[in-house]
Amino acid sequence: MKTNSARPSIVLAILLAACAPSTIAQDAPTPPFLPSPTRGEVAPATATRPLATQPPAPITGAPKSQISGNVSAAIPACPADISTPLLTTVPIDLENFIAFRPLGFLSPPIHTIPAKHSAFSMTLPGQQPQKKPVKSPGKAWVAEIWEASFSAGNKNYQVFIYPCREVKIYFGHIVSVSEKLQAEFKKGEPRCNSFQDGTSTVTTCRREQLAIPLEAGEQFGEGPDSAGVDFGLADYRLKPAAFIKPEHYGFDYPYWASPLDYFTPEVKARFATKFGSVFGTRFRAAEPIGGMYMQDLPGTAQGSWFIPGQYHSNSTDLSSIMSLAHDFVDPAQPIFAIGNSIKGLNMGLYSFAPQSAGRINRDFSAIKADGAIYCYDNFLQGQSQGGMPLGKPNGIVLLTMPTDLTLKIELQSGARCDANAAYALTANATAFER
Repeated sequence: MKTNSARPSIVLAILLAACAPSTIAQDAPTPPFLPSPTRGEVAPATATRPLATQPPAPITGAPKSQISGNVSAAIPACPADISTPLLTTVPIDLENFIAFRPLGFLSPPIHTIPAKHSAFSMTLPGQQPQKKPVKSPGKAWVAEIWEASFSAGNKNYQVFIYPCREVKIYFGHIVSVSEKLQAEFKKGEPRCNSFQDGTSTVTTCRREQLAIPLEAGEQFGEGPDSAGVDFGLADYRLKPAAFIKPEHYGFDYPYWASPLDYFTPEVKARFATKFGSVFGTRFRAAEPIGGMYMQDLPGTAQGSWFIPGQYHSNSTDLSSIMSLAHDFVDPAQPIFAIGNSIKGLNMGLYSFAPQSAGRINRDFSAIKADGAIYCYDNFLQGQSQGGMPLGKPNGIVLLTMPTDLTLKIELQSGARCDANAAYALTANATAFER
């Protein structure tokens, strides 16, 4: 991917290294031994329409618990009122992290789909990770510990805790776990498997069906192993996010939420001040402050697109996916999140200044299944509002939606789009579907 300087490429390498391990627990399909559904999403962002929060609604007929046996008996049921705060302590002290990443982070190939979990940004480019305590955000029980090792030689942990039966909290990029957790991990034989995540071979060894109690603020590990510590939350009580084709996503994808919404008001107010870019140089001002990962907008090009047959639900390799989404810090900025499926267009992020009329550089929400061909040029350089490096294609990008559920895109030669040109896609175009 071309960038305007060496620094963005360094940033991308660090951030990709930080994100890769999280796919083990949350971005790669997992067998349905512990389904993991999230909070209802707000309306997708557009460049011209401000975001508005939408109160989450309980799921009618949803399973009341996602854990069973002795574990279920040890963990209390969640309150029926979904607005009841469950968390009282920010897991990493405010002075120990640079910023907290809202939902919707984009970084191909791992996060070609907007990320459904957040993260603490803790290590700047050129710095070595400094281990800091990671604490339980409330009274909770550790139900799973995953030890992950990678073909590159590094290792880390994912820890899953439950403040109550229907809410799951995920931590990733934990470099070490406490003696208390390590002792429990070693008591039984873990279940191990290996797979490719698009960048390396990953081996996970899991200890499940645990019920290790934690008090609010109790340290259970240290992190990060690289750029930061992942922190995500899934709530099984709530209405699932309205993906156009939910069956094409990981089984738990529609049920993730921003952890911010689960803290007591006083803690939430302090925590929210640090929601922003990976460098802490820009903070999210648009509602919801916790961000959003579900950006599918029916009848438009906005959202995530798949190569037919290659879905998040049936592959751990997400590199073929494309998302036409918006920045996780400034949702007014449209971003192409490109994998490896478009000929001549390198994997990475691409952005542009959206126009309010015509067929050049229109926001994705303005593109309909009308048979028209839309053209993109004059791509921005440097970094996105969220601090991620932006690429510059060697040509113009053409895009059309034959139907509401299909899309074609192609890189063609040319310095600028011509409003009077009669563009046509060729056999080199890549076809996607919802």
